[in-house]
Amino acid sequence: MSALLDIRTLVLIYVGVTIGQAVVLVYLWRVQRNYPPARDWAIGSLLFAIGLFLFALRNLAPVFVTEVISNLFLLPGLMLFNFGIVKAANAKPPLRTGLALCVVVIGLLAWFSLAAQSYAAGVLMQNLVFLVLYIYTAIVCLRARTAKGNHTFRFLGLLFVVLIVANAWRVAGGVFDLTFSLSPTLPRLLWIATSLISFPMITVLLTLHTSQRLQEEIHAQARRDALTDAYNRRAFIEFGVMEWSRSVRHDYPLSVLSVDIDHFKNFNDQYGHPVGDRVIKSLAKMIRQRVRKSDVVGRYGGEEFAVVLHGATLDDAHRIMNRIRQDFSHVYHSYEDGIFSSSFSCGISGYPAFDDPNVIAAKADAALYEAKRAGRNNVQLFGRQTPGK
Repeated sequence: MSALLDIRTLVLIYVGVTIGQAVVLVYLWRVQRNYPPARDWAIGSLLFAIGLFLFALRNLAPVFVTEVISNLFLLPGLMLFNFGIVKAANAKPPLRTGLALCVVVIGLLAWFSLAAQSYAAGVLMQNLVFLVLYIYTAIVCLRARTAKGNHTFRFLGLLFVVLIVANAWRVAGGVFDLTFSLSPTLPRLLWIATSLISFPMITVLLTLHTSQRLQEEIHAQARRDALTDAYNRRAFIEFGVMEWSRSVRHDYPLSVLSVDIDHFKNFNDQYGHPVGDRVIKSLAKMIRQRVRKSDVVGRYGGEEFAVVLHGATLDDAHRIMNRIRQDFSHVYHSYEDGIFSSSFSCGISGYPAFDDPNVIAAKADAALYEAKRAGRNNVQLFGRQTPGK
């Protein structure tokens, strides 16, 4: 009787801890509304807390409530919580398979509890689902690729390994009678105690992960231009110098492009700043779509952009930008009384023609001015006449 009381007390404590965990994760979701894993953790932990509370009413409420209704919350809640961790580890969880598994297991639990009246079989089914979820989550976490020095998912994986051991022992002890010589309640006590320790630690790690992600987002936003989402001037210079250094170190070509929208002030004044902003955004979008993700695109100020194409010769860069120039000149922008098109001019310089980043940037600007003098809507290589029309 005292052992049963101890277990019930532990379960009630576990319910309280789970509710506290749910509150923390719901707050985390409010902070990170655009982060799907945070939503899954919050909803999953709430469902699990409700299911655990109903389960704790065993011997006080009808079997249908404690064994069937409770698992309608427990199993989907735990699955959603674990799948949220899987998403955070940049893996794709098998949602359909998980949902189908929950439906089948809940149906079997209902049959075992109400028709067969076999508690041991129900415990086996429930804990086997827990085991499968824990094993899958542990594997994903331990294999997750994270930034150097970030061990959050490795620690999460180890905590799930602990839960795997506790659940495996509960299944073995409660169903196969392997540990009853020690104590008939020892496996359940170990399962509850392990969960009491592990899940708060998991919540702490998830909070740390979300905090790190939020800091990374703020840091990334500080590097981005608000209008175009291209790099701002400071970030462009930083990444541009890094690419130049890599090119010099490995001796491969690098092209730097200076881009400026033609007659921007005139139609900005004529059509209004919102229309001008749309022109800037459309050019930034086209350039970013046409170059590689590893290339560096920055808004240098106003209607001026700068681009670094690593591994691209000057002729490669000229060919790429001339194609973009031609396509952009056929893009029509709407304003209150109609539509209009615009164009841009571009100057190109690079390495190994010049081996100093400041000189390369200055030569690209000089080539841009040459393109403007040549009639605009033009792409020029520094020191070389290259008709762009």
